[in-house]
Amino acid sequence: MSAINRAEQVLQEAQKLFRRNLRDQNLYAESVTAKTATDVYDTIANIQETMAPKGQLRGLGRLTPLIDRLSELSAAMEALLSPESDLLALIWGPIKAILLRSSQNMRVFEKNIEMLSMIGDAFPHFVGIVQRFLTDDMIGELLTLFYQELLEFYCITLVFLRRKSSKMDFDIVWPNHKKNVEIIASNLKRYSALTTTEQDFLDIDEAREARNQSFKSLTQEETHNERAKYLGLKARVSPDLYDRRLSFLRDRCVPGCAEWLLRDAKFNSWLDISKTTLSWLWLQGIPGAGKTYLAAMIIDHMRKSHRTLFALVNHINKMSLTALSVIQSLLFQAAEDDKELRPILVETKERELHGNTEHAAGLLGTLLATAGETYIIIDGLDELEETERKILLNHLAEISESSEALRILICSRVEHDISDMLNTKAMSIRVNDRNHGSIQVYVDHRTRSLTASREFDSDTELELFSLISPLSAKANGMFLYARIIVDNLEQMSSIDEIRSELKALPNDLTEAYHRIFHRINTATPANRKRCRKILGLIGCATTPMTIFEMEHALAVDFKKEYHDPPSPLENFNFVKSCGPIIEVVEETVQFVHFTVQEYIFSPEIDSYIDRAKAVHNLASTLLAYLGSGVLDMDLDDEEIADNIVRGKYRLFEYAVFHWPTLIHQLHGKRRIHEDLLKRLVERGTNFEFGNYETPTRHYRDEQVRKNMPQVYDMVCHTFQLHLDDRRWDWNWRNSDSWVNFDPLCTMPMLVRVQESLERLISNLERVASVQRHYGTGLFRCVHMFCWRNLRGFRTHKDRDAHTTNHGRPWKCTIPDCDPFATIGFSSRSKRDDHWLKHHLHPASQIGAALDNFESLDIAEAQPILFRLVLEDRIDSVRTLLSAPVGKKLKAEIFVSARNLAIREGSLDMTKLLAPKDEKQVPESVLVSAVKKEDINFAKWAISRAARGNWTKLMTVMLSVKSDEIYALWEHYILALPQPSPCQGIISAPLEILFKQTLFTRIKGDVNKEERLKHTLIELKGRLSENLMGRILLRIAKTSCSRLLTETLLSLGAPINYAEDRKRRTTALRIASKQTTKEAAFLMKYLLENGASPGRHSTRDWIGLEKGAKEIVQWLGVTWDELLDQITKDDNVRRFVEASRS
Repeated sequence: MSAINRAEQVLQEAQKLFRRNLRDQNLYAESVTAKTATDVYDTIANIQETMAPKGQLRGLGRLTPLIDRLSELSAAMEALLSPESDLLALIWGPIKAILLRSSQNMRVFEKNIEMLSMIGDAFPHFVGIVQRFLTDDMIGELLTLFYQELLEFYCITLVFLRRKSSKMDFDIVWPNHKKNVEIIASNLKRYSALTTTEQDFLDIDEAREARNQSFKSLTQEETHNERAKYLGLKARVSPDLYDRRLSFLRDRCVPGCAEWLLRDAKFNSWLDISKTTLSWLWLQGIPGAGKTYLAAMIIDHMRKSHRTLFALVNHINKMSLTALSVIQSLLFQAAEDDKELRPILVETKERELHGNTEHAAGLLGTLLATAGETYIIIDGLDELEETERKILLNHLAEISESSEALRILICSRVEHDISDMLNTKAMSIRVNDRNHGSIQVYVDHRTRSLTASREFDSDTELELFSLISPLSAKANGMFLYARIIVDNLEQMSSIDEIRSELKALPNDLTEAYHRIFHRINTATPANRKRCRKILGLIGCATTPMTIFEMEHALAVDFKKEYHDPPSPLENFNFVKSCGPIIEVVEETVQFVHFTVQEYIFSPEIDSYIDRAKAVHNLASTLLAYLGSGVLDMDLDDEEIADNIVRGKYRLFEYAVFHWPTLIHQLHGKRRIHEDLLKRLVERGTNFEFGNYETPTRHYRDEQVRKNMPQVYDMVCHTFQLHLDDRRWDWNWRNSDSWVNFDPLCTMPMLVRVQESLERLISNLERVASVQRHYGTGLFRCVHMFCWRNLRGFRTHKDRDAHTTNHGRPWKCTIPDCDPFATIGFSSRSKRDDHWLKHHLHPASQIGAALDNFESLDIAEAQPILFRLVLEDRIDSVRTLLSAPVGKKLKAEIFVSARNLAIREGSLDMTKLLAPKDEKQVPESVLVSAVKKEDINFAKWAISRAARGNWTKLMTVMLSVKSDEIYALWEHYILALPQPSPCQGIISAPLEILFKQTLFTRIKGDVNKEERLKHTLIELKGRLSENLMGRILLRIAKTSCSRLLTETLLSLGAPINYAEDRKRRTTALRIASKQTTKEAAFLMKYLLENGASPGRHSTRDWIGLEKGAKEIVQWLGVTWDELLDQITKDDNVRRFVEASRS
């Protein structure tokens, strides 16, 4: 190959790279509109003519050196290029595009003129190069270096100008862009140095290698960043890629069952894109014809040599499947297979990708338009709702029309709406007319497995093959029929049962279902009730239940009242009990086919299962379970861990997330038992509930609202919690900011349970005991409303990879702040620090904006607001907030601005920043005001405190240095109104103030204990015996403070108070479970003051507890020796003697 041809080839590769990196065909077309230097000068003249009347003329003469150098470069390259080459257009076209795009903003225009001038200064005189380097090959080598660098400059500049940034945001992103341009200018100067002295190929190669290394480092960094963005987006959208479903089907496929389709002429015609045939293929057939398994085998066959995207729609997840979710899956599959497509996906508007089907479909069309030959296979289309499948087919049709290299295969039943769309669009193959041979292959395979597992003699084997031979003909094209029959045979215990069954085969699938269902309905009453409950649970569960959840649900009788969560069943054989109409897939119980659900819920059959009643039973089961004491927030961590190991929380996560959905489904159909809801409120109320906004009434029941308003409000607020737009960002780490939006203790308790589970499984020796009750997916996503929180991962590595890319809750509110506007920060303070560091500009840069707030957009207003707050310019802030843009600022901006005002500004500024319709000051603002240790801020915070803030403020107040501020708080507490008798314990202010978390946080702090002692004494007469007893238990569980215990006993607290009298969980028993020094001395003090140690030689004997056994290490005496010492005291002898008698 000649040197000239080689140079042209390198230049063409540079052109392709430039085009690919632009990622915008319109922008590329814009970049080749100028062919010569004259075209550029004409553009400059037009811009000057436009700017002159506005007094905006700029020194565009600075571009002359660049244009002169590029003219020389163009002339030198022309000698190397073939006449038909279009490479020279890329010397001039991008300059024109840069000038036109940047001229819309004078500041941006000026900066880009500087960069163009910098590049011009870095270029050498190419006339001298041509004269100095007499050989074409050395000239070609040098020119390609300059050309590659020039296109790199054009590319990053045009991509930068494509951004739609605000004026203020320009200052943030420009420095990084300028740094990249300076690197290119430096490379150009290095190449120019090669032209001033005698050089050889070695020097040029070294320069090229240096550039390649620089480019490689930059590419690696960009690749890393793009991968992080992609994984983050994937985690947040969480598409189902159907890989697990495909794996399940693949493992159950029988070899040879798809051969007839692979040989089919229509299929092969569809497969061959070179043929001008219909691009759609429809595999249609009756239910159970094996279409799904056939689709799985075709997918595996196609993926070996073709780009194949697929969706295996499943009746089990029907309620969560939409056209959007299928399109999202196809998008991410395409990006998984081809990394070049990821940038297009990453740069889309995430909100639109989440919730706009049309946008997602358009994006899929864009990806497939450049992806080349692609096959899409959709199985189970008929299992989507009619509206959803119509939307999906319409979008696929639009994409297909614009993508010649796209083929689409649909597997479904013949539904009228699907037929209307596909009859004229697709070739069709009727599966159940063509699969008889495949069914015979399947039956033979299963029969061999059956006979091998039973070790029948040869005569019996022959008999079985003879009896089963009519099965494929009876199936009449229905694989499912054959499967049900063979599955049923495998459950039979004797050869006589098998003979009897085969001699009278069911006529069709319905009759096969009838036999199995009849067997269930004629079983013993207990087995009949249990099996029907199982089928009802499977059929109405909003999310498929695991075997462990199902076993626990079966143990709950919602007609009973539980004081402790019932123990679950263990190792229950669901398939053996209910027959081959159900199966266990990856620890999940499900029907073998959607036709099973249609059959058992059909009113046309005898003893059918009423679906509304099944939903009612599941909802009642979950409510009874949640009201069984599982929400006891006074349990300590050790007790929670013990309950986990005993399986008490098997059903907990499922119950927390699904009871509201089931209640909503029952609306207008069946009434839920009111006593279950009432019990849930009585036993599970969250006393720290702090969301007092009027909830949207998603739940309406006038009878409940009238008779039990507290229950009604609880349900309404729970619905609001589960529909809150912020829920996707709620996780363990930021739980303090959201758990008290729950009117029940379900979310606070769930966080504690999952954190305790995390600690348990960190110990490998405990994993097996936990898996016994909760399965293999123990590693939960920390984001509570992520589906991977309910269905975890098998390893911590998989979980950590998933959570690492989850969005963080505190997003930067500048839309183009990449990547923090998308991935966010883990805390509000980190987000605010980012704001102050990157988005807060000097006053000199915002001076002009102060004169005209009316023209600001939101992105510009936010940094201005922060600057004005820092400078405490109250009048300017008032004016800004009154402007149209001020009324559009989000609530989170006001919270951050108020926290900044508290830290750096005045109380007047803090008050001014309160939204006009604010009903309750955000807790973080109140806490910041108290922590400022300023008496005026503290007075304001106390005056604005609401019931939901009391527990948090009590903890903060105990920590303040100022006694004066704490005295103000104590005065506030003493002035709180007494609850009315009708309100009861749920609304008692003191119950809310003295929660267990308070005593956890004062452990070992003498100053806090003294303050709390003083407050308790001041409250004398207002503390009921029950409340003092509960506080005593909380102290025993946490700090084991003798000072506070002594105070409570002096105020009349019952020393043997037990909230759960059945378990006799007194303060002494709670302390005896701990092995700390504080617990040991507390036990001694309680015994000395009359605490009962329980009855000797019984399970009630406290001496059996771990802390009591190890008390000798702290007191120097054993438990029995301690009791002997105490009995010498006449005041307590009678208690101990009575316990030993």
